[in-house]
Amino acid sequence: MDSSLDVVGDAISVAILVHNEVLGRGIEAILDGVPDVKMVYRCGSPEEYAELLGIGGADCLVVAVPAAPWLAAGRPGRVIVLVDEASTAELVRYASIPADGYVSQQHLSAELLVDTLRRSRRGELPMPPALTQALLAQADDPGLGAHGCTVSLTVRETEALTLLVEGLSNKQIARRLAISSHGAKRLVASIMLKLHSPNRTTAAINAIRAGLVDAR
Repeated sequence: MDSSLDVVGDAISVAILVHNEVLGRGIEAILDGVPDVKMVYRCGSPEEYAELLGIGGADCLVVAVPAAPWLAAGRPGRVIVLVDEASTAELVRYASIPADGYVSQQHLSAELLVDTLRRSRRGELPMPPALTQALLAQADDPGLGAHGCTVSLTVRETEALTLLVEGLSNKQIARRLAISSHGAKRLVASIMLKLHSPNRTTAAINAIRAGLVDAR
């Protein structure tokens, strides 16, 4: 496979938890051809993946819904969620699943999957355009808001939030704001707390809902 499909950074091991056998084998074949993926594991259940984690077996998990909801109970390392864009009504539900990135099943390719892995490892939050549009459409609903409360952010927090919604990592936010990585991490933690958000994805969603950023 072309070296352009290398994953940026050190070699990683990837676990796959996908109940659809054809889809699972396709993802496995893609990852087997990526030079920087040193090992690929197929898991048949969340319990099997937990056992794999227990022996330090995987750096990242590629998981499909309906296997994904169990992630809400505990965040097992870096997670990429496969999104089924055929079901528009289900799109926003995917964003409530704690994840480091989302990739479309309908447009799945070696390039897209590797790019998603690469960007998530940089701390970005890759997301299919259809999911982004679904979130924006939901944000247009005047009946939705971040827990129905007024959120007061400092100027610095607002700047960091805008960058967070754009998908930038803490390190990238730090560079853009000319502050330390620790300072950026502290800003993001404060934003998540004020938005009652357990993760960056939910923070971005709540910020859009509350009209705190211009997501257009």
